[in-house]
Amino acid sequence: MHSRVDWLKPSDWTIISEIEDYGGWMKPATLCLNIPYTREHIARRCKVLSQNGLLERHEETAAYRVTEMGRDYLAGELDADDLQPDNE
Repeated sequence: MHSRVDWLKPSDWTIISEIEDYGGWMKPATLCLNIPYTREHIARRCKVLSQNGLLERHEETAAYRVTEMGRDYLAGELDADDLQPDNE
């Protein structure tokens, strides 16, 4: 699906999946220990994913957890139109 949504990258599914498997808040520094991407890449992608509703950012620290929309994405229940900015 990422090829049909300009802002999605191939690493995004892995990042969201790893956070969902953990089941709580995760920081990019922790994620980079478990998946083959740098902390910087993961931090950039988490920011984009949270801006687009797939992750939620913790109010006090740079940690993320999966939203309901993110779980729908992992389950393949979203169309490309659902992932366009402002659903345009």
